[in-house]
Amino acid sequence: MFITRAQWPHTVQDIVKSLDGVWGVVGATAPNGNLYRLERSLTPPTSYKLTEYKGEDEAAIVSQKDFSGDEREDAIKQFARHIGFSV
Repeated sequence: MFITRAQWPHTVQDIVKSLDGVWGVVGATAPNGNLYRLERSLTPPTSYKLTEYKGEDEAAIVSQKDFSGDEREDAIKQFARHIGFSV
């Protein structure tokens, strides 16, 4: 089975680049050890989904939050905060 991992950001700008990229996804492990993934819809209308997984088990979803296209900045800020950036 082939597993594709999200890009791991080093800066907030990396988050933005990944969301604007072809796949529209970025992920990282937070200081609490849980994996977070922020995804952009690939078809209109644009929306964003922030998902937290237990540890790195992508089958164990802890929480999910959906954002509209107008809430893009809020989605990016929440993701960045979860993974340890000061935004």
